[in-house]
Amino acid sequence: MIRTQLEVQNELGIHARVANRISSCCQKFSSQIEAENGSAPMDMKSVLNVMILNVKCGEALTVKIEGDDENEAFVSLKELFDNKFGER
Repeated sequence: MIRTQLEVQNELGIHARVANRISSCCQKFSSQIEAENGSAPMDMKSVLNVMILNVKCGEALTVKIEGDDENEAFVSLKELFDNKFGER
């Protein structure tokens, strides 16, 4: 199991387009991927759940990844966050 903090760095935070990119990334993996930011853990394979997290620029999510491909999922998700989801 991998448990880490990922910071949202794009100006607008997690909005619909970004939530779709995150969930699409997570759906590629068989591992269970959940995130929380002071709330109950949310399944990151669901666009709606990612949007419900309501994370702003500069805030961090606690992400838990567990499964056979957890390392690959972590690398892919971290890259997405580090690249500001393709935004500024």
